[in-house]
Amino acid sequence: MERERRRFFYKAEGGIERGTAAEYVALPLRHVVPLPDATDFAVGACLGGPAMTAHHVVFGDGDVLGHTVLVQGGAGAVGELAIQFASAGGAFVVATVSSKAKAEIARAAGADHVIDRHAEDVAARVLSLCPRGVERIIEVDFGANIGIDAAVVAANGKIASYSSTSNREPVLPYYALQRKGVTVELVQAFILPTQARERAIAGITAMLERGRLRPTLAATLPLSEIARAHELVESGKAIGNVVLTIGPAG
Repeated sequence: MERERRRFFYKAEGGIERGTAAEYVALPLRHVVPLPDATDFAVGACLGGPAMTAHHVVFGDGDVLGHTVLVQGGAGAVGELAIQFASAGGAFVVATVSSKAKAEIARAAGADHVIDRHAEDVAARVLSLCPRGVERIIEVDFGANIGIDAAVVAANGKIASYSSTSNREPVLPYYALQRKGVTVELVQAFILPTQARERAIAGITAMLERGRLRPTLAATLPLSEIARAHELVESGKAIGNVVLTIGPAG
């Protein structure tokens, strides 16, 4: 019976940002996915939205074998998994980070080159590595980085963005993108079409079974310390995921 209960889930908040820190949640079966036996529950807790997003922004247009991929924010919950997916898919992966500690996470995830955005000219460095530009950009902060993205994206390339935290209504450099025939995709994993969702689930499961999907854990705390968990995340000092456990083992 215990084996039958091994699951990870997504969209348990029902489309409203209430969070999922609870002992019990009720959700449709289509949002519940078997967790491979060798995968730790703490890893399963880091999947859901981040892994679904990461898979789609990498493979939304098909395989990336031999392609160039730029992951902006390579140490984030989505960015780290996107690097792992892209690397496993055979892409040449460049990632940006904001510190040496985060650079180590991106490298461990499989990035071929890591750029510290505070210490280097990101656009110049990317173009020195990829003179023709990058074919796919995974974007964590569209508003902050669209100027860089427009400069380094290849002709007929794609920018797949899942957030724009610094600017909720960014200005689009239309002609810088239009002259290259760039596609901009705004990704919301919770409303992916059925086929895309099924592809993501299959891809996540395959990576887990191969031991290739390894989100970084910054801390594991019991549910009773949820306030401390939020403070840790909000402090910006947690590099990786903060996981809450339930029951005596927590």
